Amino acid sequence: MRTIQQELKKWMKVNKERQNKRKKARKKKRGKERLTEREIKELMGVGRPVYRRGKGGAFRQR
Repeated sequence: MRTIQQELKKWMKVNKERQNKRKKARKKKRGKERLTEREIKELMGVGRPVYRRGKGGAFRQR
């Protein structure tokens, strides 16, 4: 029969191995993507035609 201290040492050893495996499995963070002002405006939809409902419910370009 083992003492509590021996059991604790065994548990700590196993637990450290598990933590090391977890750390290795983590994904690396991606670098930030650099976008130009033009690309940002394009993503936001600036410069695209705008349509609204006009008289009689028809769509009209503004």
